[in-house]
Amino acid sequence: MTVWRITDGEGGLESGRRASPHYDIVEHDTALLRIAGASASPWLRMAGEIDVSNARDVSRALGGARDRVPGDVHVDLAGVEFVDVAGLRAFTLTARELHARDRMLVLHSVSSHIERLFRLIGWSGTPGLRVHCRPRA
Repeated sequence: MTVWRITDGEGGLESGRRASPHYDIVEHDTALLRIAGASASPWLRMAGEIDVSNARDVSRALGGARDRVPGDVHVDLAGVEFVDVAGLRAFTLTARELHARDRMLVLHSVSSHIERLFRLIGWSGTPGLRVHCRPRA
């Protein structure tokens, strides 16, 4: 389900501050996962849990970001608490597609346990994938 929701509240254009990037598209919004994008940006922000029940929605949102603008696709995962193998597969398949076009999928603010899962499965070295972990406190 794609819900188009234009936001202009706190941090929006009328407030005098521009969020960077400005998330103005809600790609997916369920009790388990929320994916927000930016219409003129390759950025996505995900929050919640990514599993087999919503991995297809993650793939769709990644494809939408890929198609919106040229260049690398960036995903903020600071709000993601859990990812299963189906979710990791969605990221790695998109990374391979982007790599074939000389682009990358860059995952930002990845928790250490999700980064560890990428390494244990052997997908951390997927062509076109760059994983940035959260700084340690």
